[in-house]
Amino acid sequence: MSVKLKDIAREAHVSISTVSRILSGDTSRKANDETIEKVITIAKELGYFEDKTHKINAQMKDKLNIGCIFTSDHESFVSPFFSKILSGIQDGLLNNPFMIDCRFYTFNLIQSGLDFSLNDIQLDGAIILGRTSLEVIHRLKKQIPHLVYCGVNPMNQGIDEVFCSAYEGVLKEIEYLTEFGHTQIGYIGPTDKQEPAIFNEQRYKGFIDGLTKNNLPINKNFVEDCYLNSADGYASVQRIYQSSSFPTAIVCANDNVALGALKALHELGINLPNDVSIVGFDNIEASSFTNPSLTTIDVPKFELGTIAVKVLLDRIKKGHKEQLKVQIPFSLVKRDSCMGVKK
Repeated sequence: MSVKLKDIAREAHVSISTVSRILSGDTSRKANDETIEKVITIAKELGYFEDKTHKINAQMKDKLNIGCIFTSDHESFVSPFFSKILSGIQDGLLNNPFMIDCRFYTFNLIQSGLDFSLNDIQLDGAIILGRTSLEVIHRLKKQIPHLVYCGVNPMNQGIDEVFCSAYEGVLKEIEYLTEFGHTQIGYIGPTDKQEPAIFNEQRYKGFIDGLTKNNLPINKNFVEDCYLNSADGYASVQRIYQSSSFPTAIVCANDNVALGALKALHELGINLPNDVSIVGFDNIEASSFTNPSLTTIDVPKFELGTIAVKVLLDRIKKGHKEQLKVQIPFSLVKRDSCMGVKK
């Protein structure tokens, strides 16, 4: 007899909906740690995970188990950036050149019961998305035989990588802003303050190196460490503009940050781009509809996903033995959010 959610709920003395959220990794209404641990323990004792595995194995004798793991604790497939990569991964699996049948799973690192799921499903390979810690990478390398990193911040941890360089993209943006005469440039996004928890983040390094390369000053009053979301971008601009001096241009670590920054600048009565120029990174769909439209780095997100699948399947089929690093080019999308410094 298969184990049902109501069986687990009865033993744990919680609602069925609570069990469903915990076992599916839904964090929209997070349960406390004690409840999470109790539900997972009872589910394991009742054979819930083992039951799921038997069903999967019965259906998948001649198929590969492929996973996509979101390793960031602040981003997932709901992100417009990652959702586009995920779409490319799914397309790559459906139309893979090896004609391999694949069973596809998505996981979020912060979801409850992840270790149980990985152990029970026994993935043949997985694609990693997001910024993370060395501890997480070492852990995943022990659990999954073949890994491919896909994104904008390469890891250099002995696994295959398909990436579009965030570091080089930010360097390009600094170069572009200096062509407009900007010398007082700010930055909003993850900085070295988030290390060592986050080790594969290169945008801030690109910002610092870009200023140094162009002999420009580094004003720490113009730098805000934040997560890659609009709310943090909004709050960061408000903090920057509490000081007596302001940047004439701001580099945002991604377009979501830029969306929040643009809203804050408008509310402060700052004229864009006359008083301050702003650039983003990612070229999500919303970036072309902002006021003014956002200058940004276009990352070929869908292509990153499809190529990552090819690399992973080739690795599984033992098509290559050495570590592969596939770098996909970016392009600077010039829109209305940048102009020359007023004399």
